[in-house]
Parts: sequence; C-alpha cells; structure tokens
Amino acid sequence: MIGEPMLVTLMAALDEVSDSSSYMLPVVFSLFAGLSTGIGGVMVLFFRNNIVDLGVIAFMLSTAAASMITVSIVDLFWSVAEVIGMSHTLLCCVMGYFTVWAVRKFGPSLLHEPKADETTEHRLERVGIITAVTLTAHNLPEGMAVALSTMGSSTLGLKMALAIALHNIPEGLAITGPLLMSRQTSARNAIGLALVSGLSEPVGAILTLVFFKGFLTQALIDYALAYVGGVMVAVATLELVPEALRTERHWHTVGGLLCGTVVMGLSLQALGE
Repeated sequence: MIGEPMLVTLMAALDEVSDSSSYMLPVVFSLFAGLSTGIGGVMVLFFRNNIVDLGVIAFMLSTAAASMITVSIVDLFWSVAEVIGMSHTLLCCVMGYFTVWAVRKFGPSLLHEPKADETTEHRLERVGIITAVTLTAHNLPEGMAVALSTMGSSTLGLKMALAIALHNIPEGLAITGPLLMSRQTSARNAIGLALVSGLSEPVGAILTLVFFKGFLTQALIDYALAYVGGVMVAVATLELVPEALRTERHWHTVGGLLCGTVVMGLSLQALGE
C-alpha cells in the first residue's frame, strides 16, 4: 500500500521527469492505460470451462453493457458537458447513437441487424467484432486526452491514465467474452483483438504529440468523446443487452447489469471521475 508521503514524492518525481521528457510520459501513460484492455481479455479465460453456459453468457454480456453505459454517462457525458455545453454534448451523443443504427441498417452485412435464422454462435461473433471496433474508436481520443493532460501536468496525466486503465479492464472482457462464447475465434485471436483495441490509446497519444500538438485542444477531444459515448451506448443497448435477453436467463442478465453498473461506478468514484 503506497502511503500518502510516498505518493506525493512519486508525483513530484514525475513532474521533474516530464520537464525533461515531454514526449515520453504521455506515450508511457497511454500505453499503460491501453494494455489494461488486454488484461480484461485474459480474465475471460478464468470462465473458459463454463463459457457456453447460457447464464454465464447473459451475465457477461449484460455486465459489459452496463460498464459501457456507465462509463459513457458518468465518465464522458457529464464531464464533457461541463466543457462544451449540454446541448453540444447531447447532439454529439445522438449522432454517435444513430451512426450505429444506420450502420446496422445499411452497412456491411457483418454489421447488419441479426437475422431470425442466424445462429447464436454467429451472433456472438458479430457482437464481439462490433464491440472491438467501437472500443477502438473510443480509446483513440482517450489516448489524445491522456497526452494533453500529461503535457499540462504529469500528475493529472497519471490520474487520468489510472482511471482509464481501470475501466478498460471490463471493456477487454466485453470484446473477448462474446468471441470466445461464439467458438468461432481462438482464445489467442480474441485476446489479441482486445489488446489491439487498447493499443489505439498510445496511437492517439502519438498522433497528438507528432501531428496535432499545435492545434488540437481539449474541447475538440471532448466533442469526439461525446460522439463515441453515443456509439458505446448504442452498441450496449442495440447489441449486448438484446443478445443477453435472447438467452432467456433474465436473473443473470439483471445481475450482470447491476454488477457492471456498481463496479464501474465505484471504480470511477474511487479515482475521482
């Protein structure tokens, strides 16, 4: 357990390092946050023996959905609204939500709404892939936000990286869970996809430092985060929750929703989000 004096010393040391290496810390912090998505992916292996149990499927899908909704509302919506205003935040969220709706209707066949005769395995594989794409888009502006925060204060950057790392763990589970349940994807590929999704965080940080440092502002990132928040809510409500309900394990679904909401809410609260 790190005591308060030790933590203060660590923060002071980080500030000194950031003065001499303004490019290194943002990348390191964002990489740390992104790698935690892979940790969440690995955690699914603990449930591997029971991964085809309908109750486990319902619980994992609804937990992932609740985590995504909670982080969108608590971590993104309210904090972003304080910067760009409630109306702009709502507009960006609605645009993100209807983007997912439109893609499901008119996009590539893999992303269409599931057909009545589609097997459970193919539906789960589809959910996992859509979740991976969505969270990759979500992690990119988060990496940018970590970079901007760290350039201003390494202490703030570390706090943001810790908060993001904590909520990235269930996001990794949201990717690998459906893929492993589908039995269409190997464990290595499923975990690899979760890891790649998380690595978009350092990519966002590098883009910020190399290309966007001169004109990228926190407000622009907040607009992107509000949009992606709407995308995440759409994936949770249009994909994850309906798939959990199809198992007809309603108590497991309710339990997962409560678990995801409480765990994510407490983790964000503990980190002062």
